[in-house]
Amino acid sequence: MRFSEKIDEIDKEIENDEPNVEFGIIDELVGYVSNSYSSTPIDSTQSGKKSRKRARNKDPLVDVLTKTLKEFSNTHAVASENIRKNAKYFQNEADGANRRMKLFDELKKVDGLTNAQRVKVGQLLLQNQANIDYFFTLDDEFKFDFLLQLLLQ
Repeated sequence: MRFSEKIDEIDKEIENDEPNVEFGIIDELVGYVSNSYSSTPIDSTQSGKKSRKRARNKDPLVDVLTKTLKEFSNTHAVASENIRKNAKYFQNEADGANRRMKLFDELKKVDGLTNAQRVKVGQLLLQNQANIDYFFTLDDEFKFDFLLQLLLQ
């Protein structure tokens, strides 16, 4: 369950409860800390815990904190998506750079081209990343024909 979904669930629970006893802000904070971090609450009776919880949930501070946490959660989700997109972009760039570095070695493997043709076709391929990508997807038997077509253009 995502963090923002958990906050929504807590909000629904809050809306369904009716406060029985009003506490001062200090009592609410003490009750909150007690219920959140201690296994033994200050008031050990169930009704005391429930009343403190209900009263605490009507506090404007809790509303502001809940709203802020929801906004933070949404911002975090957007940031995570942007980081994923950036990582994918940089991975594609790295892959392209690796292909460009290997290009001349691959051109040397293609039989039937002169050294001058290899240099010229290498320049033509470097001008268009899509052609480099396509060249590396071709089987060896088709690479010569593709390179000849580039030379004839």
